Amino acid sequence: MKNFIALTITLLFATQIVFAQHDNLINSSAEWIRTSARNAAIDAGDIVVYNPAGLVRMSDGFHVNIGNQSLFRKPTHSYDLGLGEGTKTFAQDGSDPFLPNLYASYKKDKWALFTGIFVAGGGATANYPTGSITTDLIGLQVLTAAGGAYGMASSQYLKASSMYLTSTFGMAYAINPRVSFAIAGRYIDAKNTTKGGMTFTMSPIGLPDAPYSLETEEKASNFGGVMSMMVKASPRFDFTVRYETAVQLDFETKQMKDDFGATVDGEKNRRDLPGVFAVGTAYAASSSVKIYGDFNYYFQQNADWGTSTMATDEKGYSTMAGDAATYALAATFSLSDKFLFSTGVGYTDFMYENMDGYFTKVGAYETAPNDNYNINAGFSIKATSNIVLTAGYMHTIYQSSETNLLLAQPLEVKVKSENKLDAIAIGLDLTF
Repeated sequence: MKNFIALTITLLFATQIVFAQHDNLINSSAEWIRTSARNAAIDAGDIVVYNPAGLVRMSDGFHVNIGNQSLFRKPTHSYDLGLGEGTKTFAQDGSDPFLPNLYASYKKDKWALFTGIFVAGGGATANYPTGSITTDLIGLQVLTAAGGAYGMASSQYLKASSMYLTSTFGMAYAINPRVSFAIAGRYIDAKNTTKGGMTFTMSPIGLPDAPYSLETEEKASNFGGVMSMMVKASPRFDFTVRYETAVQLDFETKQMKDDFGATVDGEKNRRDLPGVFAVGTAYAASSSVKIYGDFNYYFQQNADWGTSTMATDEKGYSTMAGDAATYALAATFSLSDKFLFSTGVGYTDFMYENMDGYFTKVGAYETAPNDNYNINAGFSIKATSNIVLTAGYMHTIYQSSETNLLLAQPLEVKVKSENKLDAIAIGLDLTF
């Protein structure tokens, strides 16, 4: 039981709240939701974030892309602490209706300027209105420290949100009809919020019920860069490369309330946004069919995510998480001049070095990050000569996991985690 004292309720949630790899979001437009592969696309304004070097391949003039996604997630975790309470199961409740994006670009001859506002990480809320493994263990910690003054931690709840709001500005240039480059800067303004609590009750010595609560806010901001290249290898085949630099993020805690004594007002905790290497291909199989392939590699081990507890010898969380990669294949079918159908599949590989160790990170069980497959489909309708409407749907299937709860040592406790996600998106693409 002594190791319970090592717990902290500070929740530094990141992209793992949503899906894909731990921190970096990949679902940044309605066009991505309807395909799953956009790294080599040149058919809509969302390529500001996926293929900025390809902007010079679009028509002269202004391009504006607006979209929103609604996420429906259901991570669950179950475990038995062996204290006579049996197996407990906790599940995420609620949805995330708003994950917006706005991209704009202006192209003239060989040049293009572009900007955008989107969410590079987070974008969701972990909501456990009846508590989770985190509140359960913290409740047990406090009950143990109270020496029997209370018999139960009831009315547990936990709600944490994360938003890495990102703005970008850059330029693209076509060296010749086959090769183009782009460079951009990014500013990330990240904010994490946490609310949690419980009521200690059933005092054998007649003490009144004691409600405990926690409310904190963590903020961090910094700059990063993006470099992109596109090559038209043949009349039918395009190839792209993109690199996003890591962004150092030092989250400073603002403590609104902390009855647990678990946080320090003004304390800083590091959680960098990892660098990304992305490759894209596009092949025109016919005048109406196009095939896309994407590969993204996330350098998580090069990021600083802080160190773990003594339960894992204070190793770095990013080291235990390992790197991650995503693979995707998609196809678009132009059924007429005004209607396009698309579909795609993707796979995310979490290359854990020590999954048990990483899950000592408070919040990991609530988000259940693990290998997953996504299936995407959608369509675009050309409403007018300069207005295109897009709708997409994605279903994500996660691999279940069973990890050892190292924070419960010397007790041998296994935690089973499962997850699933559905997303719907709508978008508007304008040219003028």
